[in-house]
Amino acid sequence: MRVLVHGINKHGKSLSFKFEGKSMQGVQGDSIASALINNGVQGFRGTESNEKRGLFCGMGVCNECLVKVNSKEGILACMTPLNSEMDISVQPQHISVPDFNNSSDINSLPEIIIETGVLVIGAGPAGMTVSTKLAKSGVEVLLIDERKSLGGQYFKQPSESFEVNENKLDLQYRKGRALIRDLHESGAKIFLGVKIWAADGSEKFFAYDDQRRYQIKTSKVIIATGAFEKGLAFPGWTLPGVMTTGAGQSLLRSYQVAPGNSISIAGNGPLNIQLAAELLRAGANVKVIAESSKILNLKNVIRGFGLFIRSPRIALSGAGYILTIFKYKTKFLLGQVVISANGSDNIEEVNFAPINSDGKPVTEDEKITCIKVDSLTLGYGFMPANEIARILGCEHKIDGRWGYLATKRNLIGATDLPNVWVIGDGSGINGAQVAKTNADLLALEFVKIVGIKQKILVAFHKWVATIKLNNQLSFQKNLWQIFKSPVLIDQIATDQTNVCRCLSITLAQTKLAISGDTLSAGAAKRINRVGMGRCQGRYCSPIIQKLIADSCGIEINEYSGFAPQIPIKPVEIGIIANSADDLNE
Repeated sequence: MRVLVHGINKHGKSLSFKFEGKSMQGVQGDSIASALINNGVQGFRGTESNEKRGLFCGMGVCNECLVKVNSKEGILACMTPLNSEMDISVQPQHISVPDFNNSSDINSLPEIIIETGVLVIGAGPAGMTVSTKLAKSGVEVLLIDERKSLGGQYFKQPSESFEVNENKLDLQYRKGRALIRDLHESGAKIFLGVKIWAADGSEKFFAYDDQRRYQIKTSKVIIATGAFEKGLAFPGWTLPGVMTTGAGQSLLRSYQVAPGNSISIAGNGPLNIQLAAELLRAGANVKVIAESSKILNLKNVIRGFGLFIRSPRIALSGAGYILTIFKYKTKFLLGQVVISANGSDNIEEVNFAPINSDGKPVTEDEKITCIKVDSLTLGYGFMPANEIARILGCEHKIDGRWGYLATKRNLIGATDLPNVWVIGDGSGINGAQVAKTNADLLALEFVKIVGIKQKILVAFHKWVATIKLNNQLSFQKNLWQIFKSPVLIDQIATDQTNVCRCLSITLAQTKLAISGDTLSAGAAKRINRVGMGRCQGRYCSPIIQKLIADSCGIEINEYSGFAPQIPIKPVEIGIIANSADDLNE
């Protein structure tokens, strides 16, 4: 499944490893997940009922790709680089509990205290842009990200171990590489592979990496944590080989691995079409694309001209993706969604059907399309990664179009808390271009103005950035008119569908926890544990909230979902134990 992306001439040197006792080959620069998938392995984690789960989000959110490595449990295959002679095996549902009477069983890391003027959390387009501009202006900046490479989901780069001809890479790669170079030259301090797990107000954050724990003290914090893709619960969505579109694109762009030998893509929005075109150009076998909107009509052609006027380059790129799909004669289903995936240990076939205006599938036999595949990527929208903003106490609201929880902020990213800014898709989904311009505008707010000439220059740059930002927001609004489609939450799930992936809790079991007295997702959690898995309710929350709203008649609001909590993401008990005194000061 190794493919050839234009501009990447050679993969890294060969590495040998084992999975479940079987010898396999990867290359230097692979993640564990990309190496396993390239060897035809899709199932990584085991459940209590001995089902397999595989790569899903591809960015360390869902925790479905956990494996054991050299007997160490709970390793994220999507976030961990492959090393030679690794002995990898399937991770059981329950990780072994450490022996608290044996200090060697508890991960005790040394701690360092770091002080910085500005802490930027997230090294995607927004975080890198604002860090670069602030550092160049003489501001003390610390940029941290839980990934071990810069770029985030949008500017993900090929492995440094691969031989790359930058002039032949596509524009998205090149812009990312240019921004990364500017960041390194700016003087900003960069910590990668560092996970924030707690905060004590907005001036102290607790984090860790493989070698140490951190207390990070700051007077200002900029949250640029981006977004993660929504799940869509349908029969078979937990099968290995079913993953998000972002995970599929990460495999391709970072590791030059296709998600499978025969690929299906389903969702709503331009990212799915971009992935399809990129896979086809790289030589992968994309058998079908199902887009839930009906994008190819006269009204959308007219809207397309509006997109071209606002951003000719992006509009032409989008048209090029569609032409590529037609060039390769890939089946293109419009106004259709995935309704089920079937298989034993891995996905083997997927079924599609049209949807009505409410998002309900039309499932008459003659309307169902069945395709034999071994992988399916899903892209039905995004959710802001707003856990840190919520823990800090920033005010939030429900987005009227998509239904996610959005941070309340002004045009530059200022929240209701002093010295806390949220920029990019972590506050609301508007894409990478808006995120970068938002970061430009915020950086200008930090500039210390001395002298009338500088004041005029800064005011001019703010004016230009504001016009640019409003134009990009209008572009996004027009774009989603073209891709207008019902928001899918629970319309395709059956009573037997697992809505909580982590704990394999079905829709029927979830409904049993909901009555007229269940007024929040947290209340449902206390009844049947839904949302208590390692993803901490990130994927099941929309369904739980909708079921409760339907049951009690109360509109979804800021308090309907699972409450933000510490730890922000799963963390070893030793990290928490050794930081308890600092948190309680």
